[in-house]
Amino acid sequence: MMDQSQPASDGERFIWRPSPDAPLPTLDSERLFASDPADTADICLTIAIPTYRRPELMAETVASILAQTDLDGVELLIVDDDPATNGEAALLAAFPRLRDIPFRYYRNTVNAGLFGNWNRTLALARGTWFTLINDDDLLAPGFVAAIRRAQAAEPSADAIACSLRFLDQRDGSGDTSAPLPASERVRNIFRFGLSSRRQLKPKQMFFGSIVGSGLGLVVRTEVIRALGGYRAADYPSADYFFMTRLARFHRFIQLRDALAISRVADNVSNRPETQLGFLKRQARLQEALLDSGVAPRWWRRLRPVSLGIALRHTNNYWHQQFAPEDVAREIAAPISMRHLRPVRWYRLAIGAV
Repeated sequence: MMDQSQPASDGERFIWRPSPDAPLPTLDSERLFASDPADTADICLTIAIPTYRRPELMAETVASILAQTDLDGVELLIVDDDPATNGEAALLAAFPRLRDIPFRYYRNTVNAGLFGNWNRTLALARGTWFTLINDDDLLAPGFVAAIRRAQAAEPSADAIACSLRFLDQRDGSGDTSAPLPASERVRNIFRFGLSSRRQLKPKQMFFGSIVGSGLGLVVRTEVIRALGGYRAADYPSADYFFMTRLARFHRFIQLRDALAISRVADNVSNRPETQLGFLKRQARLQEALLDSGVAPRWWRRLRPVSLGIALRHTNNYWHQQFAPEDVAREIAAPISMRHLRPVRWYRLAIGAV
């Protein structure tokens, strides 16, 4: 074990109740298209796509939304973060049905950045509930219908997330119809038992972002705004941090069914600096969970091994070659590569997967 832990700087600390990021003073969004065939007061759910220079992939995302079995009271909102683009014309030509649903397409006048654009979609949303989908991800046809059934069954819930499938296209096209891997079916036994859903606990986030990236997450719009949205200072883990706040302060339900598809490709997530950023943010969040008493105090002894598990996953899944001592120094937190298996089994036993 290398004990490299140091106090985090104020800019790196996890904040439980942050103020929303101030928008860029020069940021405005020009509305390029709007189709409102329904009364806007009847909009229950905003599906928001923040996009930047991926029109072909975004077309697949839009197609998956239009394929929903239930679009009543749903609006589609696209906010393009490329001030030089005019992507709405090609999209409308490819999908004429967009004119028949509540649909708005905006273009930012300046580049807002990743989480700045996420927050821009949140500011423009009109639905009582809000979900964000990246411009390369997909929704299964029954996503909206399943969320509505869960809302009816869990009226006190402020957030509902489905489980995820992964479409790994780094070495090929992938297969969206492939069965759920056996390893994932085993994890679901520990997550859900025989139930179709579970309530998430904030302490489970100690071991990683067990809900994924926020894809498939539907939140009451007033709740996500009250929790500060997505902070640029939390990059690259603003979604992970937000969902931890959500699990602590609100009733947060996860569904067993995998109804959203996260695309894995060669992009910014593959970069070594991004992967180091994920590890550093997990270490900062662990500090906050321990210091606040949300996580049991004795978990401090598990922390080096839990980060070792995260590092091994990073090296194996993301094809990195990080040495533990280098990462420990970089993230200012202890890492141990010993006794990984017992901690992995413990994590399974408490459903922190």
